[in-house]
Amino acid sequence: MLTKHTEIEISRENPFNNDKLGRKKIVENLTLLIQSTNQPFVISIEAPWGWGKTTFINLWKTHLEILGHTCLYFNAWENDFVQDPLIAFIGEINKSIGEMKSNGKSAKRLKKLQSIGGKLVRHALPITIQIATQGLLSQESVKKASDILFTSSDEIAGYASKLAEEQIRHYDSDKRGIIEFRKELTEFAKSLTEEKSKKPPLVFFVDELDRCRPDFSIALLERIKHVFNAEGIVFVLGIDREQIEESIKSIYGQGMKSDGYLRRFIDYRLRLPMPSPESFCKFLFEEFHMHEVFAKRRDRLDEQDTLIRVFSRLAESFGFSLRVIEQCFTEINLILRTTALDTGLFPDILAILVALRAHKYETYAMLGKKLTYPQAEKIIKEMQQDLNMEDSLSSTISAIFESHLLQNNLEEDVRNSVYKTNETIMGSDNHSEAEKDYARRLISFMRDFAIDKRYRRSIEFLSSRLDAIKDLMA
Repeated sequence: MLTKHTEIEISRENPFNNDKLGRKKIVENLTLLIQSTNQPFVISIEAPWGWGKTTFINLWKTHLEILGHTCLYFNAWENDFVQDPLIAFIGEINKSIGEMKSNGKSAKRLKKLQSIGGKLVRHALPITIQIATQGLLSQESVKKASDILFTSSDEIAGYASKLAEEQIRHYDSDKRGIIEFRKELTEFAKSLTEEKSKKPPLVFFVDELDRCRPDFSIALLERIKHVFNAEGIVFVLGIDREQIEESIKSIYGQGMKSDGYLRRFIDYRLRLPMPSPESFCKFLFEEFHMHEVFAKRRDRLDEQDTLIRVFSRLAESFGFSLRVIEQCFTEINLILRTTALDTGLFPDILAILVALRAHKYETYAMLGKKLTYPQAEKIIKEMQQDLNMEDSLSSTISAIFESHLLQNNLEEDVRNSVYKTNETIMGSDNHSEAEKDYARRLISFMRDFAIDKRYRRSIEFLSSRLDAIKDLMA
Protein backbone atom coordinates (compact mmCIF):
# COMPACT_ATOMS: atom_id res chain seq x y z
CA MET A 1 0.00 0.00 0.00
CA LEU A 2 1.38 3.42 -1.01
CA THR A 3 1.41 5.85 1.91
CA LYS A 4 3.07 9.16 2.62
CA HIS A 5 4.49 10.42 5.88
CA THR A 6 2.14 12.32 8.16
CA GLU A 7 2.68 13.85 11.59
CA ILE A 8 3.39 11.05 14.03
CA GLU A 9 0.48 9.80 16.09
CA ILE A 10 0.85 10.91 19.69
CA SER A 11 -1.08 8.61 21.98
CA ARG A 12 -2.54 10.02 25.19
CA GLU A 13 -1.84 6.68 26.85
CA ASN A 14 1.84 6.75 25.91
CA PRO A 15 2.87 9.93 24.05
CA PHE A 16 6.45 8.69 23.62
CA ASN A 17 5.45 5.44 21.95
CA ASN A 18 6.39 6.77 18.50
CA ASP A 19 9.21 9.02 19.68
CA LYS A 20 11.80 7.79 17.20
CA LEU A 21 13.99 10.85 17.74
CA GLY A 22 14.63 10.16 21.43
CA ARG A 23 13.24 13.41 22.83
CA LYS A 24 11.51 12.05 25.90
CA LYS A 25 14.28 13.16 28.29
CA ILE A 26 14.21 16.73 26.95
CA VAL A 27 10.43 16.90 27.43
CA GLU A 28 10.67 15.59 30.99
CA ASN A 29 13.41 18.07 31.93
CA LEU A 30 11.47 21.01 30.47
CA THR A 31 8.38 19.89 32.36
CA LEU A 32 10.30 19.99 35.64
CA LEU A 33 11.50 23.48 34.73
CA ILE A 34 8.06 25.02 34.23
CA GLN A 35 6.64 23.21 37.25
CA SER A 36 9.26 24.88 39.44
CA THR A 37 8.03 28.45 38.93
CA ASN A 38 4.84 30.49 39.20
CA GLN A 39 6.40 33.55 37.60
CA PRO A 40 5.76 34.59 34.00
CA PHE A 41 8.14 32.55 31.85
CA VAL A 42 8.96 32.35 28.14
CA ILE A 43 10.81 29.39 26.61
CA SER A 44 11.97 29.19 23.00
CA ILE A 45 12.28 25.82 21.26
CA GLU A 46 14.78 26.55 18.50
CA ALA A 47 15.72 24.52 15.43
CA PRO A 48 16.01 25.07 11.68
CA TRP A 49 13.04 24.39 9.45
CA GLY A 50 12.41 20.67 9.07
CA TRP A 51 13.98 19.50 12.34
CA GLY A 52 10.67 18.53 13.96
CA LYS A 53 9.78 21.54 16.15
CA THR A 54 6.03 21.08 15.64
CA THR A 55 6.20 17.38 16.49
CA PHE A 56 8.22 18.20 19.61
CA ILE A 57 5.69 20.84 20.68
CA ASN A 58 2.76 18.46 20.19
CA LEU A 59 4.62 15.77 22.12
CA TRP A 60 5.34 18.08 25.05
CA LYS A 61 1.79 19.49 25.01
CA THR A 62 0.29 16.00 25.24
CA HIS A 63 2.69 15.03 28.04
CA LEU A 64 1.73 18.13 30.05
CA GLU A 65 -2.00 17.53 29.53
CA ILE A 66 -1.64 13.96 30.78
CA LEU A 67 0.07 15.35 33.90
CA GLY A 68 -2.90 17.65 34.47
CA HIS A 69 -1.81 20.99 32.99
CA THR A 70 -4.03 23.16 30.82
CA CYS A 71 -2.34 23.84 27.48
CA LEU A 72 -3.37 26.11 24.62
CA TYR A 73 -1.95 25.91 21.10
CA PHE A 74 -1.60 28.88 18.78
CA ASN A 75 -0.38 28.56 15.18
CA ALA A 76 1.03 32.03 14.54
CA TRP A 77 1.38 31.53 10.78
CA GLU A 78 -2.30 30.66 10.39
CA ASN A 79 -3.27 33.86 12.21
CA ASP A 80 -0.90 36.48 10.83
CA PHE A 81 -3.69 37.91 8.68
CA VAL A 82 -5.04 39.77 11.75
CA GLN A 83 -3.74 43.24 12.55
CA ASP A 84 -2.95 42.61 16.21
CA PRO A 85 -1.91 39.22 17.68
CA LEU A 86 -3.89 40.02 20.81
CA ILE A 87 -7.10 39.49 18.82
CA ALA A 88 -5.99 36.04 17.71
CA PHE A 89 -4.72 35.11 21.18
CA ILE A 90 -8.01 35.89 22.88
CA GLY A 91 -9.87 34.14 20.08
CA GLU A 92 -7.80 30.99 20.63
CA ILE A 93 -8.46 31.10 24.37
CA ASN A 94 -12.17 31.55 23.69
CA LYS A 95 -12.14 28.57 21.32
CA SER A 96 -10.34 26.36 23.84
CA ILE A 97 -12.68 27.34 26.66
CA GLY A 98 -15.62 26.51 24.39
CA GLU A 99 -14.16 23.07 23.70
CA MET A 100 -13.79 22.53 27.45
CA LYS A 101 -17.46 23.52 27.87
CA SER A 102 -16.61 25.82 30.73
CA ASN A 103 -19.45 27.93 32.17
CA GLY A 104 -17.96 28.84 35.53
CA LYS A 105 -15.58 31.53 36.74
CA SER A 106 -13.15 31.01 33.88
CA ALA A 107 -15.85 31.78 31.29
CA LYS A 108 -16.75 35.01 33.11
CA ARG A 109 -13.09 35.94 33.41
CA LEU A 110 -12.65 35.36 29.71
CA LYS A 111 -15.46 37.79 28.87
CA LYS A 112 -13.74 40.42 30.98
CA LEU A 113 -10.42 39.68 29.25
CA GLN A 114 -12.14 40.17 25.90
CA SER A 115 -13.53 43.51 27.00
CA ILE A 116 -10.20 44.83 28.31
CA GLY A 117 -8.30 43.37 25.37
CA GLY A 118 -10.70 44.99 22.92
CA LYS A 119 -9.84 48.42 24.28
CA LEU A 120 -6.10 47.71 24.09
CA VAL A 121 -6.38 46.54 20.50
CA ARG A 122 -8.50 49.47 19.42
CA HIS A 123 -6.02 51.98 20.83
CA ALA A 124 -3.11 50.26 19.08
CA LEU A 125 -4.58 50.08 15.57
CA PRO A 126 -3.15 52.16 12.74
CA ILE A 127 -4.84 55.40 11.77
CA THR A 128 -6.81 53.93 8.88
CA ILE A 129 -8.29 51.18 11.03
CA GLN A 130 -8.99 53.60 13.88
CA ILE A 131 -11.08 55.70 11.54
CA ALA A 132 -12.96 52.68 10.23
CA THR A 133 -13.80 51.45 13.74
CA GLN A 134 -14.68 54.95 15.02
CA GLY A 135 -14.74 55.89 18.70
CA LEU A 136 -11.18 57.16 18.92
CA LEU A 137 -11.30 60.16 16.65
CA SER A 138 -13.89 62.87 16.45
CA GLN A 139 -16.02 63.39 13.34
CA GLU A 140 -14.01 66.49 12.60
CA SER A 141 -10.78 64.44 12.74
CA VAL A 142 -12.26 61.85 10.41
CA LYS A 143 -13.18 64.53 7.89
CA LYS A 144 -9.77 66.07 8.27
CA ALA A 145 -8.10 62.72 7.60
CA SER A 146 -9.85 62.34 4.25
CA ASP A 147 -9.26 65.93 3.22
CA ILE A 148 -5.52 66.00 3.87
CA LEU A 149 -4.91 63.14 1.50
CA PHE A 150 -5.14 65.76 -1.22
CA THR A 151 -3.87 68.91 0.50
CA SER A 152 -0.71 70.54 1.82
CA SER A 153 2.07 69.30 4.07
CA ASP A 154 1.16 72.04 6.61
CA GLU A 155 -2.28 70.50 7.06
CA ILE A 156 -0.71 67.04 7.40
CA ALA A 157 1.55 68.36 10.15
CA GLY A 158 -1.45 69.96 11.88
CA TYR A 159 -3.41 66.73 11.72
CA ALA A 160 -0.43 64.76 13.08
CA SER A 161 -0.24 67.16 16.00
CA LYS A 162 -3.95 66.69 16.74
CA LEU A 163 -3.60 62.92 16.53
CA ALA A 164 -0.63 63.04 18.91
CA GLU A 165 -2.70 64.97 21.46
CA GLU A 166 -5.43 62.36 21.28
CA GLN A 167 -2.91 59.53 21.67
CA ILE A 168 -1.41 61.18 24.75
CA ARG A 169 -4.88 61.30 26.30
CA HIS A 170 -5.14 57.56 25.73
CA TYR A 171 -1.71 56.79 27.20
CA ASP A 172 -2.78 56.61 30.83
CA SER A 173 -5.86 54.53 30.08
CA ASP A 174 -3.79 52.13 27.95
CA LYS A 175 -1.23 51.72 30.72
CA ARG A 176 -3.95 51.04 33.26
CA GLY A 177 -5.58 48.68 30.77
CA ILE A 178 -2.44 46.55 30.42
CA ILE A 179 -2.08 46.30 34.19
CA GLU A 180 -5.74 45.35 34.48
CA PHE A 181 -5.41 42.83 31.65
CA ARG A 182 -2.45 41.12 33.33
CA LYS A 183 -4.29 40.96 36.64
CA GLU A 184 -7.37 39.52 35.00
CA LEU A 185 -5.24 37.05 33.02
CA THR A 186 -3.65 35.80 36.26
CA GLU A 187 -7.10 35.34 37.80
CA PHE A 188 -8.31 33.64 34.63
CA ALA A 189 -5.42 31.13 34.71
CA LYS A 190 -6.08 30.49 38.40
CA SER A 191 -9.83 29.99 37.94
CA LEU A 192 -9.25 27.72 34.95
CA THR A 193 -6.93 25.42 36.91
CA GLU A 194 -9.20 25.40 39.99
CA GLU A 195 -12.38 24.84 38.03
CA LYS A 196 -11.01 21.91 36.04
CA SER A 197 -8.80 20.59 38.88
CA LYS A 198 -5.76 21.29 36.74
CA LYS A 199 -2.17 21.96 37.73
CA PRO A 200 -0.53 25.35 37.25
CA PRO A 201 0.92 26.86 35.18
CA LEU A 202 -1.24 27.47 32.12
CA VAL A 203 1.03 26.75 29.13
CA PHE A 204 0.53 28.59 25.85
CA PHE A 205 2.36 26.99 22.90
CA VAL A 206 3.07 29.33 19.98
CA ASP A 207 4.20 27.54 16.82
CA GLU A 208 5.36 28.64 13.34
CA LEU A 209 6.33 32.12 14.57
CA ASP A 210 9.29 32.29 12.17
CA ARG A 211 7.01 31.77 9.14
CA CYS A 212 4.91 34.88 9.82
CA ARG A 213 5.32 38.23 8.16
CA PRO A 214 8.00 40.21 10.07
CA ASP A 215 5.74 42.89 11.54
CA PHE A 216 3.35 40.27 12.95
CA SER A 217 6.20 38.23 14.48
CA ILE A 218 7.61 41.28 16.27
CA ALA A 219 4.17 42.50 17.37
CA LEU A 220 3.45 39.07 18.80
CA LEU A 221 6.68 39.06 20.82
CA GLU A 222 5.87 42.54 22.10
CA ARG A 223 2.38 41.46 23.14
CA ILE A 224 3.69 38.42 25.00
CA LYS A 225 6.19 40.58 26.88
CA HIS A 226 4.02 43.57 27.71
CA VAL A 227 0.48 42.19 27.87
CA PHE A 228 0.68 38.47 28.65
CA ASN A 229 3.51 38.79 31.17
CA ALA A 230 1.29 37.44 33.96
CA GLU A 231 1.79 35.11 36.90
CA GLY A 232 0.85 31.49 36.22
CA ILE A 233 1.38 31.79 32.44
CA VAL A 234 4.20 30.06 30.54
CA PHE A 235 4.78 30.69 26.84
CA VAL A 236 6.60 28.18 24.64
CA LEU A 237 7.72 29.55 21.26
CA GLY A 238 8.70 27.27 18.39
CA ILE A 239 11.13 29.26 16.25
CA ASP A 240 13.91 29.14 13.70
CA ARG A 241 16.12 31.73 15.41
CA GLU A 242 17.89 32.75 12.20
CA GLN A 243 14.58 33.58 10.54
CA ILE A 244 13.33 35.54 13.56
CA GLU A 245 16.56 37.55 13.63
CA GLU A 246 16.05 38.43 9.97
CA SER A 247 12.51 39.62 10.79
CA ILE A 248 13.89 41.84 13.57
CA LYS A 249 16.44 43.40 11.21
CA SER A 250 13.83 43.98 8.52
CA ILE A 251 11.78 46.02 11.02
CA TYR A 252 14.51 47.79 13.00
CA GLY A 253 17.35 47.86 10.47
CA GLN A 254 20.43 45.73 9.76
CA GLY A 255 22.34 47.39 12.59
CA MET A 256 19.93 46.03 15.20
CA LYS A 257 21.50 43.53 17.62
CA SER A 258 18.85 40.87 17.22
CA ASP A 259 20.24 38.53 19.87
CA GLY A 260 20.06 41.24 22.52
CA TYR A 261 16.55 42.12 21.37
CA LEU A 262 15.36 38.52 21.76
CA ARG A 263 16.86 38.26 25.23
CA ARG A 264 14.33 40.86 26.35
CA PHE A 265 11.52 38.41 25.60
CA ILE A 266 12.94 34.92 26.11
CA ASP A 267 13.87 33.64 29.56
CA TYR A 268 15.22 30.26 28.47
CA ARG A 269 16.19 29.00 25.04
CA LEU A 270 16.52 25.35 24.07
CA ARG A 271 18.17 24.37 20.82
CA LEU A 272 16.80 21.02 19.69
CA PRO A 273 19.65 18.64 18.89
CA MET A 274 19.86 17.32 15.36
CA PRO A 275 18.31 13.83 15.56
CA SER A 276 20.16 10.83 14.23
CA PRO A 277 19.47 10.47 10.48
CA GLU A 278 19.60 6.70 10.86
CA SER A 279 16.91 6.62 13.55
CA PHE A 280 14.69 8.89 11.46
CA CYS A 281 15.27 6.78 8.33
CA LYS A 282 14.27 3.64 10.23
CA PHE A 283 11.15 5.42 11.42
CA LEU A 284 10.24 6.45 7.85
CA PHE A 285 10.91 2.92 6.63
CA GLU A 286 8.23 1.69 9.03
CA GLU A 287 5.92 4.66 8.44
CA PHE A 288 5.91 4.08 4.67
CA HIS A 289 5.43 0.32 5.13
CA MET A 290 8.42 -0.26 2.89
CA HIS A 291 8.90 -3.72 4.39
CA GLU A 292 5.91 -4.74 2.21
CA VAL A 293 8.02 -4.22 -0.91
CA PHE A 294 11.16 -5.91 0.39
CA ALA A 295 9.20 -8.89 1.77
CA LYS A 296 8.57 -9.99 -1.83
CA ARG A 297 12.21 -9.73 -2.89
CA ARG A 298 14.76 -12.52 -2.67
CA ASP A 299 17.45 -10.55 -0.81
CA ARG A 300 15.03 -8.45 1.20
CA LEU A 301 16.98 -8.20 4.48
CA ASP A 302 20.29 -7.38 2.85
CA GLU A 303 18.72 -4.88 0.43
CA GLN A 304 16.72 -2.94 3.02
CA ASP A 305 19.64 -2.83 5.45
CA THR A 306 21.95 -1.56 2.70
CA LEU A 307 19.45 1.10 1.64
CA ILE A 308 19.02 2.49 5.16
CA ARG A 309 22.72 2.37 6.09
CA VAL A 310 23.95 4.03 2.90
CA PHE A 311 21.30 6.75 2.75
CA SER A 312 21.60 7.51 6.48
CA ARG A 313 25.34 8.05 6.17
CA LEU A 314 24.92 10.32 3.14
CA ALA A 315 22.13 12.29 4.83
CA GLU A 316 24.43 12.87 7.80
CA SER A 317 27.42 13.82 5.64
CA PHE A 318 25.36 16.15 3.43
CA GLY A 319 23.68 17.80 6.43
CA PHE A 320 20.12 17.01 5.37
CA SER A 321 17.27 18.33 7.50
CA LEU A 322 14.50 15.95 8.56
CA ARG A 323 12.29 17.51 5.90
CA VAL A 324 14.80 16.73 3.14
CA ILE A 325 15.26 13.18 4.44
CA GLU A 326 11.49 12.74 4.37
CA GLN A 327 11.28 14.03 0.79
CA CYS A 328 14.07 11.67 -0.30
CA PHE A 329 12.38 8.70 1.35
CA THR A 330 9.15 9.59 -0.41
CA GLU A 331 11.02 9.34 -3.72
CA ILE A 332 12.65 6.04 -2.74
CA ASN A 333 9.28 4.65 -1.67
CA LEU A 334 7.70 5.56 -5.01
CA ILE A 335 10.58 4.08 -7.00
CA LEU A 336 10.42 0.82 -5.07
CA ARG A 337 6.68 0.49 -5.57
CA THR A 338 6.82 1.23 -9.30
CA THR A 339 9.71 -1.09 -10.10
CA ALA A 340 9.09 -4.73 -11.06
CA LEU A 341 10.09 -7.22 -8.36
CA ASP A 342 12.33 -9.17 -10.72
CA THR A 343 14.29 -6.04 -11.68
CA GLY A 344 17.71 -5.43 -10.12
CA LEU A 345 17.27 -2.89 -7.33
CA PHE A 346 20.87 -1.76 -6.57
CA PRO A 347 19.82 -0.30 -3.15
CA ASP A 348 23.24 1.26 -2.54
CA ILE A 349 23.36 3.18 -5.82
CA LEU A 350 19.66 4.08 -5.45
CA ALA A 351 20.42 5.69 -2.08
CA ILE A 352 23.45 7.50 -3.55
CA LEU A 353 21.53 8.90 -6.53
CA VAL A 354 18.57 10.12 -4.47
CA ALA A 355 20.88 11.79 -1.95
CA LEU A 356 23.10 13.31 -4.64
CA ARG A 357 20.10 14.70 -6.49
CA ALA A 358 18.93 16.47 -3.33
CA HIS A 359 22.44 17.64 -2.39
CA LYS A 360 23.99 18.74 -5.71
CA TYR A 361 21.60 18.56 -8.59
CA GLU A 362 24.12 19.88 -11.12
CA THR A 363 26.42 16.95 -10.30
CA TYR A 364 23.55 14.48 -10.47
CA ALA A 365 22.51 15.87 -13.88
CA MET A 366 25.97 15.04 -15.29
CA LEU A 367 25.44 11.33 -14.64
CA GLY A 368 23.00 11.03 -17.52
CA LYS A 369 25.72 12.01 -19.99
CA LYS A 370 28.81 10.24 -21.29
CA LEU A 371 31.60 11.26 -18.93
CA THR A 372 35.31 11.62 -19.42
CA TYR A 373 37.48 10.09 -16.71
CA PRO A 374 38.51 13.55 -15.35
CA GLN A 375 34.81 14.39 -15.00
CA ALA A 376 34.08 11.14 -13.19
CA GLU A 377 37.12 11.64 -10.97
CA LYS A 378 35.96 15.17 -10.09
CA ILE A 379 32.51 13.86 -9.08
CA ILE A 380 34.07 11.20 -6.85
CA LYS A 381 36.42 13.68 -5.19
CA GLU A 382 33.53 16.05 -4.48
CA MET A 383 31.64 13.26 -2.74
CA GLN A 384 34.74 12.21 -0.78
CA GLN A 385 35.12 15.77 0.52
CA ASP A 386 31.71 15.45 2.18
CA LEU A 387 32.37 11.94 3.49
CA ASN A 388 34.72 10.92 6.27
CA MET A 389 37.00 8.65 4.23
CA GLU A 390 38.64 7.27 7.38
CA ASP A 391 35.31 5.59 8.11
CA SER A 392 34.80 2.12 6.63
CA LEU A 393 31.20 2.69 5.50
CA SER A 394 31.99 6.03 3.86
CA SER A 395 34.94 4.49 2.02
CA THR A 396 32.70 1.66 0.81
CA ILE A 397 30.03 4.08 -0.42
CA SER A 398 32.60 6.03 -2.44
CA ALA A 399 34.14 2.87 -3.91
CA ILE A 400 30.71 1.51 -4.91
CA PHE A 401 29.78 4.78 -6.59
CA GLU A 402 33.10 5.00 -8.45
CA SER A 403 32.71 1.41 -9.65
CA HIS A 404 29.22 2.14 -10.96
CA LEU A 405 30.50 5.24 -12.77
CA LEU A 406 33.33 3.27 -14.36
CA GLN A 407 30.96 0.51 -15.44
CA ASN A 408 28.21 2.83 -16.72
CA ASN A 409 29.94 5.82 -18.27
CA LEU A 410 33.49 4.96 -19.26
CA GLU A 411 35.15 2.84 -21.90
CA GLU A 412 36.86 -0.48 -21.14
CA ASP A 413 40.37 0.90 -21.68
CA VAL A 414 39.71 3.56 -19.01
CA ARG A 415 38.45 0.91 -16.58
CA ASN A 416 41.55 -1.19 -17.21
CA SER A 417 43.77 1.82 -16.57
CA VAL A 418 42.01 2.59 -13.27
CA TYR A 419 42.26 -1.07 -12.29
CA LYS A 420 46.04 -1.13 -12.87
CA THR A 421 46.54 2.18 -11.05
CA ASN A 422 44.81 0.85 -7.95
CA GLU A 423 46.74 -2.41 -8.09
CA THR A 424 49.90 -0.30 -8.00
CA ILE A 425 48.56 1.66 -5.00
CA MET A 426 47.91 -1.58 -3.11
CA GLY A 427 51.54 -2.68 -3.50
CA SER A 428 53.15 0.70 -2.93
CA ASP A 429 54.89 1.96 0.20
CA ASN A 430 54.15 5.57 -0.77
CA HIS A 431 50.44 5.38 0.05
CA SER A 432 48.58 5.36 3.37
CA GLU A 433 46.68 2.36 4.68
CA ALA A 434 43.42 4.23 4.04
CA GLU A 435 44.39 4.71 0.37
CA LYS A 436 45.38 1.05 0.05
CA ASP A 437 42.14 -0.06 1.69
CA TYR A 438 40.13 2.08 -0.72
CA ALA A 439 42.02 0.61 -3.69
CA ARG A 440 41.19 -2.93 -2.49
CA ARG A 441 37.48 -2.10 -2.17
CA LEU A 442 37.39 -0.46 -5.60
CA ILE A 443 39.07 -3.39 -7.33
CA SER A 444 36.77 -5.86 -5.59
CA PHE A 445 33.64 -4.00 -6.74
CA MET A 446 35.02 -3.56 -10.26
CA ARG A 447 35.53 -7.33 -10.54
CA ASP A 448 31.98 -8.07 -9.35
CA PHE A 449 30.41 -5.49 -11.65
CA ALA A 450 32.37 -6.73 -14.68
CA ILE A 451 30.93 -10.23 -14.18
CA ASP A 452 27.30 -9.17 -13.75
CA LYS A 453 26.13 -7.26 -16.84
CA ARG A 454 23.15 -5.74 -14.99
CA TYR A 455 25.49 -3.22 -13.39
CA ARG A 456 26.29 -1.67 -16.76
CA ARG A 457 22.96 0.17 -16.83
CA SER A 458 22.38 0.69 -13.10
CA ILE A 459 22.88 4.48 -13.05
CA GLU A 460 21.05 5.03 -16.33
CA PHE A 461 18.11 2.88 -15.20
CA LEU A 462 17.72 4.35 -11.70
CA SER A 463 18.24 7.93 -12.90
CA SER A 464 15.41 7.49 -15.41
CA ARG A 465 13.17 6.07 -12.64
CA LEU A 466 14.05 8.94 -10.32
CA ASP A 467 13.41 11.59 -13.00
CA ALA A 468 10.08 9.97 -13.84
CA ILE A 469 9.07 10.04 -10.17
CA LYS A 470 10.04 13.72 -9.96
CA ASP A 471 7.79 14.49 -12.92
CA LEU A 472 5.00 12.59 -11.19
CA MET A 473 5.46 14.60 -7.99
CA ALA A 474 5.71 17.99 -9.75
